[in-house]
Amino acid sequence: MALAVVLSAAAGYLDAVGYVYLGGFFVSFMSGNTTELASSLAHGDAGAVGLAGTLLGMFFAGVVLGAILARLGDGRTTVLAVTALLVGLTALLGGLSGSTVPVALLLPTAMGVVNATFLNDGETSIGLTYMTGALVKAGQRLVDAFHGGPRTLWARHLSLWAALLVGGIVGAVMLHRLGLGGALWPIAGLLAMLTVIVAADRRRRGVFGVRARRSRREIVVHRPGPRRTDR
Repeated sequence: MALAVVLSAAAGYLDAVGYVYLGGFFVSFMSGNTTELASSLAHGDAGAVGLAGTLLGMFFAGVVLGAILARLGDGRTTVLAVTALLVGLTALLGGLSGSTVPVALLLPTAMGVVNATFLNDGETSIGLTYMTGALVKAGQRLVDAFHGGPRTLWARHLSLWAALLVGGIVGAVMLHRLGLGGALWPIAGLLAMLTVIVAADRRRRGVFGVRARRSRREIVVHRPGPRRTDR
């Protein structure tokens, strides 16, 4: 859970950097980009259509890449390492060129990849870059807590949203003060450090290279037997 919170903060940071740098387009929030794409298509804004479509396509490509990486070596470590590499490349190329192209191509790819960090049996168990689901679950689990369910589970979901918010605030401030390269290099370093920490921890626990699996509960349907009549 701690790793998920830190990565959600990093995702919020990067999305805020991308949003400001690209002038109102997202590198991780694809629902927003889809709305932008629809609006731009309706108004015939070819430039906005191209940018929104590029971001959507690169994010999707990143998701596919992440699903592949999660099956190579120690999946979680591999995914984090490639995410750090993509953010570092964006910092290097974007800082040198001053162009929006590295941000539009590499950052959404990185955000697609990082969503495979908690990939179990081909499905993401914890979403890191989209928080609508987390807010829905937080509200539902809050009600459950008043009806005999887990008392603090709602707070865990809400903490992911809060981490995204705080990360976004810090990212926007850093971009304003340090520029693109100065804002991205610290996150690339953080992701690299997390990769090393996660790899060491998984080796210590003996799960390095072991693919996680979701627990499955078998549901058995019993057919009703013949009704007994008491006489």
